[in-house]
Amino acid sequence: MKLEIQGSTGSATVLGHVRYGRGPVNVLVLHDWLGDHTNYDELMPLLDGSAFTYVFADLRGYGLSIDLSPTCNVDEIASDCLRLADTLAWRRFHVLGHSMTGMITQRLAAVAPGRIASAIAVCPVSAAGNRLSTEALAFFVDTTHNDNALLRLFQYVTGLGAVWAKRKVRQNRMTVAPGCRMRYLDMLVNADFVDEIQGLATPFLVLVGDKDPGLEASTMERTFLAWHPNATLHVIANSGHYPMQECAPYFAKVIEDFLNRHAD
Repeated sequence: MKLEIQGSTGSATVLGHVRYGRGPVNVLVLHDWLGDHTNYDELMPLLDGSAFTYVFADLRGYGLSIDLSPTCNVDEIASDCLRLADTLAWRRFHVLGHSMTGMITQRLAAVAPGRIASAIAVCPVSAAGNRLSTEALAFFVDTTHNDNALLRLFQYVTGLGAVWAKRKVRQNRMTVAPGCRMRYLDMLVNADFVDEIQGLATPFLVLVGDKDPGLEASTMERTFLAWHPNATLHVIANSGHYPMQECAPYFAKVIEDFLNRHAD
């Protein structure tokens, strides 16, 4: 199936994105702190493009939006996502966020509940942020400029080998603007808008890998499942922090089963 690639347009501040599929159900897909839309390259051919239209968006400072200057906060990202949906003429859509953008699925459900049909949060950081110890924060800061530290991080959060991790380091350095890495890290660590999202009726699917350290099922039970009455947790076996790459066929089945159950 043909991909449609649209770069960012600075005058209209429309996020760069890749469209896959031409189906009637619209799905906006967001990436993590360390990558861009190419995180999903292995997944795309496994998706049902006749049933769904997927748009894989790059946040400001990433990939196809690398030239868009960010302030790096949840409200800016949510506004950019809604502007992109308006540009696509999507009145109502589903949203998938990974890791850092897990909290963006919550923000969108809070600020535009009538437009978000359902949300999928993959290995997500929540609206409470990801508070880190002094040592852990220092390590994460180091990854923004130290390739060896970033390599260790990729190897730590997955069960995949050094070849894959080295490719992820190269991808990060090519597709993430250096000036935004620390600012997005600050958002990821210090966000706190829990009071604004508790009790939202939006259906949520929360996906975690059983080998993802720090974002395990118990964390999701204290956060997403405690706050969202229509949230369901699914644990993927033998997967770490990147299930869309570590077990792409199964990941595609799980998310599309959920999307089909909640298609308008």
